[in-house]
Amino acid sequence: MNRVKAAILLAMLTALFLWIGQPPGGQQGFVFALLLAGGMNFASYWCSDRIVLRMHGAQEVTESREPQVR
Repeated sequence: MNRVKAAILLAMLTALFLWIGQPPGGQQGFVFALLLAGGMNFASYWCSDRIVLRMHGAQEVTESREPQVR
């Protein structure tokens, strides 16, 4: 179910970019918005876990630092 929700959100993001990019740029703006949305969707889908971990300053837990965690 989470994959379906992610796909729907990414499709909505693409539609928003296309809707915003088409009026000021015509067909060229539409293509640019499509490429921009595609790049953002790729980054969001494949790199979102790393982005969130970096935002929160997460660090790997090692056994030497935290012996009670196994």
